[in-house]
Amino acid sequence: MSELVLSVAGFLTIAGILLLLNRKVVSPYVAIAGVPMITCLLIGHGAHLGTYITKGLGSVSTTGIMFIFSVIFFGVISETGAFDPFINAIIKATKGDPIRLILGVFFFAMLVHLDGSGVVTVLLVVPAMFPIFKKLKMRNTSLALPLGLAAGIMNAIPWGGPTLRAATALEMDVMELWIPFIPTQVFGLLVSLIICYFVGRNEKKRLIAEGILLEGTGFNFEEYSSKPTEAQLKMRRPKLIVINWILIIGVLGMMVSSILPPVVSFMVGVCLVLLINYRDPQTQRNLIEEKGKDAILLCSVIFAAGILMGIMGQSGMSAAMANTMVKLIPSSLSGFMAPIIGVLSVPLSILFDPDSYYYGIMPIIVEVAEALGVHGVDIARASIIGQITLGWPLSPMIGTFFLFTGMCELDIGEWQKYAFKYFFLVGVLMTAFAWITGLF
Repeated sequence: MSELVLSVAGFLTIAGILLLLNRKVVSPYVAIAGVPMITCLLIGHGAHLGTYITKGLGSVSTTGIMFIFSVIFFGVISETGAFDPFINAIIKATKGDPIRLILGVFFFAMLVHLDGSGVVTVLLVVPAMFPIFKKLKMRNTSLALPLGLAAGIMNAIPWGGPTLRAATALEMDVMELWIPFIPTQVFGLLVSLIICYFVGRNEKKRLIAEGILLEGTGFNFEEYSSKPTEAQLKMRRPKLIVINWILIIGVLGMMVSSILPPVVSFMVGVCLVLLINYRDPQTQRNLIEEKGKDAILLCSVIFAAGILMGIMGQSGMSAAMANTMVKLIPSSLSGFMAPIIGVLSVPLSILFDPDSYYYGIMPIIVEVAEALGVHGVDIARASIIGQITLGWPLSPMIGTFFLFTGMCELDIGEWQKYAFKYFFLVGVLMTAFAWITGLF
């Protein structure tokens, strides 16, 4: 099978998935898993389909299982009423102002992502903030956008996956790669903060126009405070709020400190939260069934992503796509290679997972660039502007994307259409800043 055929097949596969997702022709699972399987058969690799899928599923299995137990854990915790005082306190402190809430999510996500883990950021920020956005009837995207922007740019820190991969591929010290990048990273955070402010302002205008938020009147906290229904009151455990918060902190603490792997932390957490709050076996079964339904549905999409990644990587389509893209760069543009990669880094996140890009594609681009007199480190710094940093909230090539969209209850196609312009704009502006300030 020629490299050109594999490359064309790869690009058509990604295009087909995006088209089906945006047109809502089929479910996300069918699009993400079905299209690459058909491609695999068409290029004559049907005999290896099972092997490709098995390897791909192995790469996301831990994320999928963790997702199921995290959704059940936070779902049961929510039923106990542990989040009610927190929700009411934030609503009261922000006076229901959408701008303050969106900026608050941005700073919250930025601080949490100091550990470099997208999974941890999603699991800490979304369960805490999503009920507040729901209570105030704010759009899900208004929560997802500041979270994605803050965590995406922070993901370029030296202990984050993309920067470590880039440094490893170039066989250089990660701090040497990252320190000159800091001004560009700070600039990206400032630009994102401004975008979040205007998104918040537009959200506030929408809520006022729809009569949900009254302009020029005092904020009625009681109107927005959390008031459980009779059915919910039966499940509330007000006397156990402190114990439940100790449990939340304990589970997340074990995960963040690596005392236990995330998947094990949530498995333990589910057992404890059910034993502490609901001793009746039937109630436990009902809660697992109720909270697990949505988790299983969304988890299927994570496993579909594993199928996609396995087929694309093992069949050679990802590598062929990379080589084709490199060959398309004219030698006359050699001096602009770093800025071009910077501008394309966010869209490239939609096409390639971090391992394929940083260990397969970037070294090829670096080799071509150095042959044309461009420093390889420039390509690496241009890459970490967006490739699974700023671009991870758009990428169906990583499991965390599906954890993120699932917990924020986002329609994948609609989210990508809405968010792409913001993430791409920030990537372009960061590239321009890096170029102007001499990073490249």
